[in-house]
Amino acid sequence: MQTTGILMLLIQIGFAIHALRRGHPLFWVFLIVFVPLIGCLLYVVMVILPEAAQSRAAQQGTRVLRKALDPGKELRQLREALDRSDTVGNRAALAQECLKQGQYDEAISLYESSLTGMYRTDPAFLLGLATALNGAKQFGRAREALDTLYEANPDYDNADARLLYARALEELGETEPALAEYATLLRTAPSAEIKCRYGLLLKRSGREAEARDLFGEVVKDAKGTSQHSYRLNREWVEMAKRELG
Repeated sequence: MQTTGILMLLIQIGFAIHALRRGHPLFWVFLIVFVPLIGCLLYVVMVILPEAAQSRAAQQGTRVLRKALDPGKELRQLREALDRSDTVGNRAALAQECLKQGQYDEAISLYESSLTGMYRTDPAFLLGLATALNGAKQFGRAREALDTLYEANPDYDNADARLLYARALEELGETEPALAEYATLLRTAPSAEIKCRYGLLLKRSGREAEARDLFGEVVKDAKGTSQHSYRLNREWVEMAKRELG
C-alpha cells in the first residue's frame, strides 16, 4: 500500500511538472494534485495521448506502419498523379520514390525525360539521374551525369554528389582519383560512411595503417553520439568494428 502511494505521488509530480512546462491551463495541476486518480487518468487521455499521436516519432511510426501494410501505395499514387498531369514536378516526385524503392530503370527514364529545356542542367535532376545510374550499376554513365552537373554548375557543392562521384570512380577502377575524392570529402564532410568507404579503398590499396586509423575514428566517434545518431550510422560502425577485428 505504501509503495502504491509513493508511485501515485511520483506520477502526480511528473504530470504536474509536465503540465506546467508545456504551458497547459493550471486547472490540470489542481486536478492532478487534489483528485489524483481521476485527474491523472483524464490528463493521460486528454493531453498525453493526443500529444504523443502528434509527435514526430508517432507520425513517423504511423508512416512506417502504413508503408509496411501497403508498400506500393505511394508509388501507385505518384504514377496516377503523373498520368493525370505530366509535369516535371510529378515526374521528379515519382523518380525520387522509384529511387527509394530500388526501381532504378524507371527512375533513370523519368530523370532523363525531365532534363530538357530550362531543366536541362538542373543539379537536383542530374544528381538524381546519377544516383539511379549508380544503383543500376551503370557507373560510367553515372560519372558522365556528374561531370555534366559540375560543368554546368561549377559552384555546386554537395557532399552526396561528391561521394557518388568517388564511388563511381572506385567502381570504374580509377583508384587514385577515387582516393583523392575521398580525401577531399574527409576534410569537408567526415561522416562515418565516408571514413569507412575511404578506409576500405585504402586497405585494398595496401595502406592498411591509414585505413585502421579511419576505422578507429568511426568506432571512437560512435561512443559519444546519441542513440539516434548511432542508429543512423550502425551499418558503418559495425563495419569499422569488423575491420578492426
